Amino acid sequence: MRQREAGSGEIKDAFSLQAEIAGGDSSVEQQTLMIVDDSELNRMMLMDILGDQYHYIEAADGRQAIRLLEKDLTVDLMLLDIHMPEMDGFQVLEQMDRLIKEVPVIMISAEERKEATERAYMLGVTDFIRRPFDAFIVRHRVENTLRLYANQKRLMNLVSAQIYEKE
Repeated sequence: MRQREAGSGEIKDAFSLQAEIAGGDSSVEQQTLMIVDDSELNRMMLMDILGDQYHYIEAADGRQAIRLLEKDLTVDLMLLDIHMPEMDGFQVLEQMDRLIKEVPVIMISAEERKEATERAYMLGVTDFIRRPFDAFIVRHRVENTLRLYANQKRLMNLVSAQIYEKE
């Protein structure tokens, strides 16, 4: 498991990265993406496609991803491969449900079978991206998902604040 700040090539541990994100300039808040794929090449390709506007946390398999999520790291979006050793993407989704983690997930795979896509959506993924990667599609699906969830959080906070004011 490695954490890498996009574009710098510098490897950081999860807690120092999280502290840096929390203590950084709040006017330019970078969102954190977790990329879970057993192929380092695929993780690097996704970071290259998405650029340096995000912080990245990498996990080489599902078990590493779950361990990171259990440490209460803030993750704005997860890009999750289906086929991995130790724990596959479907098992990660089941564990996330158990942990009650509200992290949007985009499943990534070369899998062509309709059943795999359907199972991913049934387990709660937000979207599905097929390999080989199309840079335009990857960028826009990530941006759209992040925007959708950010707006949803804002609305939930507004509703909570209004309810709190009325009490």
